[in-house]
Amino acid sequence: MTACKQVWLGCFVVLAAAMCPPAASAIAPDSPEVRKILDKAFEYLATANDGRLGGKCLIGLAFLKDGKPEDHPKVDAAIKACQAAAKPAAAEIKTDIYSTGIAIIFLCSVNSSKYSAEIIKFRDSLEARQKSHGGWGYPEKETGDTSMTQYGVLAYWEMSKVGFPTSLESTERVANWLLRTQAPEGNWGYQGKEAEGRARLELVKQDSARLGMSAAGLGATYMVADLLGFGDAVAVHDASLPLALKPIRKGQPKTARTKKVELRHVRNAQDQGREWMTENFAIETPSWNYYYLYALERYQSFLEAAEGRSVKDPRWYNEGYAFLKRNQDPTGSWKAETAGMEAVDTAFACLFLLRSTKKAIDKSKSYGEGALLAGRGLPDDTQLVRIRGGQIVSRKADLTAKQLLDVLSAPDHILFTAVAIDVEFIRDQVAAAPEAERAQYVTRLRKLVAGGVADARLAAVESLGMLRDVRSGEALIAALDDPDWRVVVAADTALQTIGRSLSPSGLTDEPDDKARTAAKQRWKQWYVAIRPDAQFPN
Repeated sequence: MTACKQVWLGCFVVLAAAMCPPAASAIAPDSPEVRKILDKAFEYLATANDGRLGGKCLIGLAFLKDGKPEDHPKVDAAIKACQAAAKPAAAEIKTDIYSTGIAIIFLCSVNSSKYSAEIIKFRDSLEARQKSHGGWGYPEKETGDTSMTQYGVLAYWEMSKVGFPTSLESTERVANWLLRTQAPEGNWGYQGKEAEGRARLELVKQDSARLGMSAAGLGATYMVADLLGFGDAVAVHDASLPLALKPIRKGQPKTARTKKVELRHVRNAQDQGREWMTENFAIETPSWNYYYLYALERYQSFLEAAEGRSVKDPRWYNEGYAFLKRNQDPTGSWKAETAGMEAVDTAFACLFLLRSTKKAIDKSKSYGEGALLAGRGLPDDTQLVRIRGGQIVSRKADLTAKQLLDVLSAPDHILFTAVAIDVEFIRDQVAAAPEAERAQYVTRLRKLVAGGVADARLAAVESLGMLRDVRSGEALIAALDDPDWRVVVAADTALQTIGRSLSPSGLTDEPDDKARTAAKQRWKQWYVAIRPDAQFPN
């Protein structure tokens, strides 16, 4: 090559580089351009109000997902609204289904142990108002409402991830209702029309084909799949997808919790729903656009999790960001066609931009990782733990019984794992407390059995067994219904310790509903014999 040609080629390369724009950085929740419109939106929300419980909780949830603390004014206002709404007995709570579900989601995100009493009341109220066919809807209508049902299902999913037991039968019913109310084309309607005959064999046309309802129904289908143990079944890799989509799943598939919902029907519903959403995809909709964007983010987040893929620069998010940037009001809010919805619509938009559902899924996956020795997590600061009897336990031996139970009630506490594992220390500190205080601590342990996260429930059950407290029998028998099989086995063991039983247990490490039922009957008969006035919670 001559010197002249070399110079010419060099000039061409420089010119080409100058003409080609630099690669655009991916749009993400922490991108400066996204952050700019979020900051404007949160300035607006800081002074905005909504009189409904659900509206207050949506605003509070948006601030929580943005990293604001529990004492932030809008978060605190939502907490107080939840506490006021949860004062009546569960059967007397008449708050609408939207508000009930969103309140549960919000409280699970704030502090699930601290607000366990409110969560349990809302949960029981939500389950009591589920319709016989499995969906949730308006009290005056027989039909189930896809829009309401998605928030009932999301509330169940959020509770399950922080350790609150939810009814398997209730989950099965809503799963089958979702399968029966999908249209033959793959979409979901507003007021679900149920298929005749067996599920999915005679699907019927629905009352609408709106993107918002289909994102709601499809997202809920992914959630119930996860709740029923279908969620980790990996879809076959689609060779047409770009190589940038790399599988991220680790571990083994879950064991299905039910035989009353057919996996093949769930997969068919998801496949048809995805196809319909792909063919009809749009960011702008004729109505309820911001509500739809939150449902879209939720569906896409569960889709990514179910397929084990993490999409770095998703089209739907980029287009959603562009739409929101284009339509943001100078006040920082977003306004749809319905008057008075500005605060709620702005909260929906923020939850979309923050990828709030993805954050919840990522948090649920990280909980309990790094298991060692006892099969539970190791705190980030290993200087806070030591080994005792083959277990990882806390170095903080000066913690009082009250402090131990405070930690056990706060899953995010740095000492939570170490304290939850050191049940002998919990037993010792509670037993050493003055009699009046000891009664209070035992009562707190019983409440944790019913409302703590899974590891807290396990520690509370084991501690009550070691304390040999006969009056805890009702709580321990109720724990035999726990969704975490470790808690079930521990409750049976605790009852054997308290009852000084020498007969072998029928429970093994493998879940067995027949053995569970037999154990419940056995222990109820025993307990009624020694305490005839016993009352067993449902």
